[in-house]
Amino acid sequence: MGGLTGWLLLLCLVSSAKASFSPTINKFVFEVCEDVPIGSQAFTIEASDPDGDTLTYALVGPNAAFFQVDPNSGVVTVKSPLDRENSVTMLLDVTVSDTANLTPGRLTIILNDANDNSPIFRNTAFDISVPENTTVGGSVFTFLAEDEDEGDAGVVRYSITEIIPAQGSEVFEIGAINGELKLKGQLNYNLLSSFYRLRVNAGDLGGSCGSGDKVFQSSNVFAFVTVVDMPDLDPIFISAPYIGSIEENSAVDTSVLGVTAIDQDKGINDNIIYTIEDSTADGLFKISENDGIISISSAIDREVIGDTVTLTVKATESEVNVNGQPATTTTTVQVNIGDVNDNPPQFYNCEESCVTATQFTGEVFEHSLGAISIGMTVKDPDKSVQTELRLEGVDKDVFSVEPSLAASDSIVQLLVRQPANLDFEKKQQMVLQVIAIDKDKTTFQSTATVTINIKDTNDNSPTFLQDTYKLKVAEHSPVGTEVLSVTAEDPDTMDAGKITYSLLPESILEYFDVDTGTGRVYVKNNITLDRELRSLYSATLQARDSDGKPGTTVLEITLTDINDQPPIINRDLYREFVKEDGQLEFKIEVNTKRTVTLL
Repeated sequence: MGGLTGWLLLLCLVSSAKASFSPTINKFVFEVCEDVPIGSQAFTIEASDPDGDTLTYALVGPNAAFFQVDPNSGVVTVKSPLDRENSVTMLLDVTVSDTANLTPGRLTIILNDANDNSPIFRNTAFDISVPENTTVGGSVFTFLAEDEDEGDAGVVRYSITEIIPAQGSEVFEIGAINGELKLKGQLNYNLLSSFYRLRVNAGDLGGSCGSGDKVFQSSNVFAFVTVVDMPDLDPIFISAPYIGSIEENSAVDTSVLGVTAIDQDKGINDNIIYTIEDSTADGLFKISENDGIISISSAIDREVIGDTVTLTVKATESEVNVNGQPATTTTTVQVNIGDVNDNPPQFYNCEESCVTATQFTGEVFEHSLGAISIGMTVKDPDKSVQTELRLEGVDKDVFSVEPSLAASDSIVQLLVRQPANLDFEKKQQMVLQVIAIDKDKTTFQSTATVTINIKDTNDNSPTFLQDTYKLKVAEHSPVGTEVLSVTAEDPDTMDAGKITYSLLPESILEYFDVDTGTGRVYVKNNITLDRELRSLYSATLQARDSDGKPGTTVLEITLTDINDQPPIINRDLYREFVKEDGQLEFKIEVNTKRTVTLL
C-alpha cells in the first residue's frame, strides 16, 4: 500500500511537471522581400512545444496590420504593402500558445529591397530659356532624379525620348549619368525653331528581390526650352529691288518712293534708322530716317543729271548687336527721271568732239549725187521728241536734208537733188540754212548755216576757138616754119597747163608736126611740100587734158606757090566763044600746074 502510494505520487509529480512547459519560438529574424504580393507567404513562424502540444499562432502589436498569420500553421502572409524605403526593419510581436501556455515573442523582419520605386525628378520647374548664341557644347539645364531603391535599382540614367520639333534631336543631347542638357548643334532663332518640347526619361538600371525577375522603373518629365533671340543678325530690306520714278522739275518735298527694312532678329525687332549714304547725283534726294520715305530735296533737271539717279540707302538698327556694333545693311535705289519737253533742239559739230555750233561746211564734187557729210548732229536733250528739219536759202532746191524728221539725237546730212546745178564752172559755193523745229512745241527752233564748197571735176574736154582753121604756108617753107600757134581751152582747174597736142592722121606727120606742149604747128619736111604735087592738106589737131579727154579742130593747110618753075603752056590753041558784052574767063593750064585766069 505504501509502494502504491509512492508510485501515484511520482505519477502526479510527473504529470504536474509536464503541464508546465510553454512553447518556444525558435527564430526571431526573418528576411522578407518588400515586394511580396498581398496574400503571399512572407515567412513561417518557427516555434516548438516540448510537450508536443498543438500550437496556436497570433500577431499583435502595431505592425501586425501588415501581416496575417495562419493560427494553426504559423504561415505569415502579407496583408498590407511593405515598403523598405519607410523602414528597413519591422518589429513584429507574435504569440505562440499551446492549450495551457502562451509564449510571446518579438520578431525582427528585415525588408529586402525590391525595385519598386521609380526615379523621382527633384527639379521644381522645367521651363528653360537659352540664348540662341550659346556655344555648342554649352550647358543648358541639369535634370536631377533620385531613386530610393538600392543598388542598380537606385542608379538613375537619363535620356531624351522625344523632341518636338524633331530637328531638335540635332540640337540637344543629355548626359546619361549626370542629366546635364547640352547643345550639340547651334541654335538659331530665325532659321530653326524658337521653342522645343523635350520628354526626358529617368530610368534605373533594374533590380530584383530574391530570385524574382529583374524589374526596371522609370519616369518622364516634359521640359520646355525657349530660345531667346539675340541681336546677331543685320537688318534686311524687303521688297527689293527698289525702282521709283519722278518727273524733272517736280516740286521739292515730293515723295518718290519708300524703302522698308526689318530687324531679322524677330524676337528683338529693333527700330530702323534710314540714311542716304551715296548718290550718283548729290543733293537731289533726302530720306525720312524713321519711315524710309525718299523725297525730292532740290530741283531736278534730267538733261543735266541723266535719266536715272542711283542711291545707296543704309538701314541701321537702333540698338547695337551682340558685338557692340551697329547692325546695318544697304540697298540700291534707282530713281528714273521722267522727261519734260523744256528744251529746244540744238545743232552740234561732232567731227571731233560734240560742241554746239551754228556754222557748218561741206564739200561736194560737181554734178555728183549722194550724201554730203557736214559734221552736223541735231540734238534735243528732251526724250521722245521729234525734230523737223527744213532747208532755206537760194540754193535750197539743189539739196534735201536727211532725216527730215529727226529723233532726239540724229546725224544730219545733205542729199544732192539737182546734180546738174552743181557746176564748178558756174558756181563754186552754195550757202543755205538748216532749221530745226521741235514738232511738239514749234516755238523751240534753232538755225544753222551750211556752206557747201563745190569741188571741180574733170568733166570738160579741151576746146578750140574754131572748129576749122584755114591756113596757108608757102611751098618748100623751111623746116620749123610756124603754120599755126593755137591753144585749146579747158575750164577744169586740174587741166591748167597740162593739155597735150597731137596731129592726126599719122600720115600728115610726113609734112607737118605739132609741139605737144604748146600747140604750135610747124613744117616738118620742106622738100615734100611741093604745091605742084599737092596744094592742099587736111589735118586734125587734137588736144588732150590730164584725164585723156580729147578735143579737136580741123586744119586746112593750103600751100602757096613760089616761083620755082618756068610756065609752059601745054596747048597751042585755045578757042572760046563769048556773047557780046559778055565776060570771057577760062583756064590755061601750064606745066607748073598754076592756074591762070584771063578776063
